[in-house]
Amino acid sequence: MFVTRPKRIAFIIAVLSSLALALVSVEYFHTLNKERAKAQYLSETQSEFTKLRADIESEINLAIYSAWGFASYLTSHPNSSPEEWQRLAQDLIEQTRFIRNLAVAPNNIIEFVYPLKNNEAVIGFDYDSIPEQRDAVLRAQETKKTILAGPVNLIQGGQGLIYRIPIYTHSDQLQEYWGVVAVVVDIEALFAEVGLHHMAERFDIAIRGRDGLGAQGDIFMGSADTFTYANLTERVRFPNGYWLLALAADANQVLTFWQQQRVRLIGYPYVLALYIMLFTLFMWYRASYGEAMVDPLTNVANRRKVMEQLNTLVNIYGRHPTPFTVVVIDIDRFKQINDQFGHQAGDIVLKSLAHRMLVNTRTSDLVARIGGDEFLVVLMGVDNPKIIAEQCDKLAQAIREPVRYKSQIIEVSASLGHASFPADGKTLDALIHSADHKMYKQKRNA
Repeated sequence: MFVTRPKRIAFIIAVLSSLALALVSVEYFHTLNKERAKAQYLSETQSEFTKLRADIESEINLAIYSAWGFASYLTSHPNSSPEEWQRLAQDLIEQTRFIRNLAVAPNNIIEFVYPLKNNEAVIGFDYDSIPEQRDAVLRAQETKKTILAGPVNLIQGGQGLIYRIPIYTHSDQLQEYWGVVAVVVDIEALFAEVGLHHMAERFDIAIRGRDGLGAQGDIFMGSADTFTYANLTERVRFPNGYWLLALAADANQVLTFWQQQRVRLIGYPYVLALYIMLFTLFMWYRASYGEAMVDPLTNVANRRKVMEQLNTLVNIYGRHPTPFTVVVIDIDRFKQINDQFGHQAGDIVLKSLAHRMLVNTRTSDLVARIGGDEFLVVLMGVDNPKIIAEQCDKLAQAIREPVRYKSQIIEVSASLGHASFPADGKTLDALIHSADHKMYKQKRNA
């Protein structure tokens, strides 16, 4: 198959471009798949994180709202006795899961705590004696709002949230500060119950907003980096404050290798298989095309191939001027060889002569059998009359060598005619006609 260099380059560029496009497409869909997998993973994490926030918020607010009933009783009964407080406090703690204890501090000095067991140390405690707790109580007293403090270290041990409700009595249309009710929420038990610690084992979780100050408050769980790289944030809201929860999740560490790489694992083998199939089909096509262009007896080019190449040379001459010469060779008295020695001998003669022509021409030249006993040789880049004459004499001498068939010697000769493009013809028909005319002229003179 005769292919010009520009066509070959264009074919290579087309193949490489399609391969690059296929690889880019695989990488593009790989990126989309990873982003989709991450988005799905974060969506599932968001649902779990939102539930965690809702559970924390509901449990804290349940404890807070339950304590308001106790505080309302003290507001309306400032002279009630600790025995009455005992009954109310018992009911309150039995109805809630995470209230650790409840303390009543008239004039900011704790006089009552329930349950008393393991909390004896707080009786008589003056909030004004410890700055950390004094500031929270003072803020509740001045703002007349409930204040959530903590998590703080408790006097009786451990950590907890202290929800302080300021108590004001009404006398002669005046409000008078009576004291404070403090509800201690067991924050460690609450976090364990809602699954915060379990979730923190899988993700980086941080909480800020100590004392209910939200984004302005200190971080009391996790690190500041979690807020910097957080994928998800939630607010735990309660009266007069909130906490800010942050979660940083590295999807690459959680997603399986298959979830992250499945497009590549499918795409690259598919592209490879596709190109192997295309390459195989192309090679089959080349082989079939080559067979269609070869004379099956002599194994040189056939008439179709040589005419295709000559047409191409003529058509591209204007862009790539390449002179060439065609030599038409006709075997003399070939019919007599067949009649005298048999057709098998004639086939041997044709094969031998074809081989001699190949040996006595350059690799850039083309030898073709275009008829029963007729050959055509294309001399590429040759239009010098002297060189053409020398090449024709060389071919004629090679052909005149006798052919041995079994024990017999077959004498062979041939008539040659040549024509150069474009000197002897500007079209292919004119060129072949000119070469045939010279060949027949030599045959008549032989």
